[in-house]
Amino acid sequence: MDPNDNADENGLHGGPLGRGLEHVSHLFLSRKAPASSPEESFAPGGPGGNVVVLRPVQVTRDRLAAILPLDWSGALETGLRTIDARIPCDPCGEIDVLAVDRTSRVTIIDFDTTANDGLLLRGLGHFDWALRNAQTIQRMCPAETIDFALPPKLVLLAPQFSALLRRVMRQFTFPQIQWVRYHTVDTPGGVGILFEPVTGE
Repeated sequence: MDPNDNADENGLHGGPLGRGLEHVSHLFLSRKAPASSPEESFAPGGPGGNVVVLRPVQVTRDRLAAILPLDWSGALETGLRTIDARIPCDPCGEIDVLAVDRTSRVTIIDFDTTANDGLLLRGLGHFDWALRNAQTIQRMCPAETIDFALPPKLVLLAPQFSALLRRVMRQFTFPQIQWVRYHTVDTPGGVGILFEPVTGE
């Protein structure tokens, strides 16, 4: 049995955070807070040893978009940074985030707030649009140096990926897709977000 098939029972509904997140949470959170319910997850703090409380919380698409980083270097990939957001690309809807990586490659970041297998189809539609509209992207971002000889890269963010989608992701060699599970947590400083790269599981 796939150990992640029951991820909802251990993820955003009050249980422990994903593998390894309890060990890196001090990179994102720094203030000490008292416990207020048995469902809270505790995480070690930074070098001072402060303990922080991570309370899983669900957010809307608009709220998620607002807390996504502009510079992804500390979260996903060194040198990856946002250059625009909510790019209309008819008939494929909107690209949630358009970014460029350290090799000057266009990177499409699409997200969902539920485990929705349609996220893959949406991302592939955006990938195809980006391939066909290099000149449009360059006009939109004239100050950016973009290497259009490199095919776009696709990053898909979701709180969970279904068991079916985790099997499908093993077969993808092109386009290059980075699958990332995110966890939104309520902290004394406001809503924060943690990222967990996923491979075929």
